[in-house]
Amino acid sequence: MLGQALGLKDEEFDALKGDYQASPLFNAKEKATIAWSEAMTLNTAKRDNKAWDAMRREFNDAEIVEISLACSMFNMINRLNDSFRTELESVEYNRRQHGAVGVTRATLEEYACRICAAKSE
Repeated sequence: MLGQALGLKDEEFDALKGDYQASPLFNAKEKATIAWSEAMTLNTAKRDNKAWDAMRREFNDAEIVEISLACSMFNMINRLNDSFRTELESVEYNRRQHGAVGVTRATLEEYACRICAAKSE
């Protein structure tokens, strides 16, 4: 649902189910991020030189750390929810909530810029 709120299209979701690396729907940065996130999720990142090399080409050290922390946070939350057998909201419930919280790409970018600006002061 968050992906939809941020503007991901059905075609992009479909491409993620197949060979997203061959898809023209994602740019090099996005493909590197997806591959790295997959490797982290599958706990193969330490041995995945291809994913690591793509990250090094596309991002600086700080960006790699931020992407990795975001991925690991979602993995941690998923692991806890799975372990505790957490009942998650239904797809229908989430569809009804779409847009209710006002999360957009612009609001996330504005928030991130405020955080970055505060760090540099």
